[in-house]
Amino acid sequence: MEVVPFQEQQDPDLRLGEGRSRTSSDKAQLFELKIWLPGQGAMRDLVRAESLQQAIEFAQNRYPSCKVEVPATAAKKPRLARAKNGPREAARRRLKLVENKREQN
Repeated sequence: MEVVPFQEQQDPDLRLGEGRSRTSSDKAQLFELKIWLPGQGAMRDLVRAESLQQAIEFAQNRYPSCKVEVPATAAKKPRLARAKNGPREAARRRLKLVENKREQN
């Protein structure tokens, strides 16, 4: 992507292009970054880069005067456990009670 004169007039600090705001390297991977834009709040963006430092640089070149954070990795989902008070368990308990009463009589 080339920077056209119109984009340069809009924001002279904008630094776009191969090696400045993106890469086409085979070693590149996606990094999730939290980008704080002035007056707009935060957004999450996936930046393709070879390293985390390069991804942060690309984000700062794409969005001048922004603050970049690396969000913490999301916690894994908890393993689901079977409930011991469901309808099947309640029916089994009632059946055992009835069987126990029959044995006692």
